[in-house]
Amino acid sequence: MWSTKRWFQLLFYLMLLIVLVLSLLPIDQPNFSPNDKVNHLLAYAALLVSGYLAHRHLGFAGLFVVLFGVLVEVLQGLTSYRMFSFADMLADSAGVALGCAGILVGKLLLTITGRER
Repeated sequence: MWSTKRWFQLLFYLMLLIVLVLSLLPIDQPNFSPNDKVNHLLAYAALLVSGYLAHRHLGFAGLFVVLFGVLVEVLQGLTSYRMFSFADMLADSAGVALGCAGILVGKLLLTITGRER
């Protein structure tokens, strides 16, 4: 039987794979709408939280997910149907920051209520 940590690791790496595949699929036209950046923000916040749950190290998860976002943008720049975007990397990094803030607030609340493990 797998431990909870193993399930979170599986979830994290599966989410990374899904984001990578979706990020490299051809699209009809570039999306410059604000919703695109919100999608980046939310996806990378979710990646950060799942990375933290998988490895229980906020610094590792944050750095890994930010570097993953940079890698995705570089790979998109190498295709003929996607493009490299600093704005997307900024939205990705903001998502990581949002996820970190969520983890830290959650830990603080657990400490205040005496439920921290």
